[in-house]
This record gives sequence, C-alpha cells and structure tokens, in this order.
Amino acid sequence: MITLNQQPNYNSLNQRSNYADRYVFPDDIDERKARGRRWKAFIAATGFVENLNLLSPKHCDLVAALKQSDAPMDHTTYLDLGNMAVVMTEPYPWRGSLDDFDPERFAVIEVQTNIAPYCGSWDSAAGAKPYSRTYLIASILKKRQLEAVGECLEEAAKDMPAWNYVGEDSA
Repeated sequence: MITLNQQPNYNSLNQRSNYADRYVFPDDIDERKARGRRWKAFIAATGFVENLNLLSPKHCDLVAALKQSDAPMDHTTYLDLGNMAVVMTEPYPWRGSLDDFDPERFAVIEVQTNIAPYCGSWDSAAGAKPYSRTYLIASILKKRQLEAVGECLEEAAKDMPAWNYVGEDSA
C-alpha cells in the first residue's frame, strides 16, 4: 500500500522534505489532490524510492552536469531505482524543453502528463494542458534502465484519467 507521508520529514540540514510535503500537502485544493493521485500512481508504476539526501553524490554529480549544460531544471526531486540515480525535473516551457538535454551525456525521458506528478499551472477545464513538463534524467550509462521505466509509465498511463481529474483512479 502506497501512502503519502503527512508529517514533515526534516532530519538534518542535508535532507529535504519529501515530494508530498513539498507539493501535495495540505491537500485542501483540487490541484494538490490531483497531484497526490498522480504521485502515488507514478511511484507505483516505477518502483522509484525518493532520495531525500541533498548531498547524494550520484544525484549531485548529475545535477552539476545538467547545470553545466544549461538543461532546464525546476522542481527537482532525487529518485533511486536499484543503483540508478534519477533526477526528476518539472520545468515550465520558458525554461527549456526535451531538446535542451545533451543526448550524448544524459538519458532523458518525458513522462506522460496524466501520470506526471507536478503539472504546474492548474486548470480544471476539460482538455486543458499544464504548463510544466516532467523529465526523468539519468546518466547515459543507465539509458536502457531508464527506457524500461518509461515503458512502465506508458503502460500505467493508459489507465489513468486526465491530469486534472480530482478523485480516485478506477484502476
């Protein structure tokens, strides 16, 4: 059973709060309710474990390389799957696009909107699109593993409602 931790998770100066604490709670508005639903589905589909250590060497090296290449970075979250370090970034379009990531250095996939956790700039209208996009980035050495995660997300997204649906999934 996947649950969202409703208690702040601050253990030291080197640890950030978890995704739900930053972007879901309090879940008193529709945007956060839908975000919580998508976050749970995203974690269930990928098997990712959130890494709260701000000094994680693998993630820090990846972020430094991304910043050096001027890749779009916004709302970053550190994720782990086995020994694969992944940085999730959820930038707005004026910050850049998928084309701004160096394919020689980084494995990058874009997450489908209806299972993407953040989806900034809320709009409850049917057919509306969020402004932000969600990218998962890993070392180019982890390209196949990240692509496998992408396939899991694509499969899970087939059964997901629209990104701005507020309620529980039927799947």
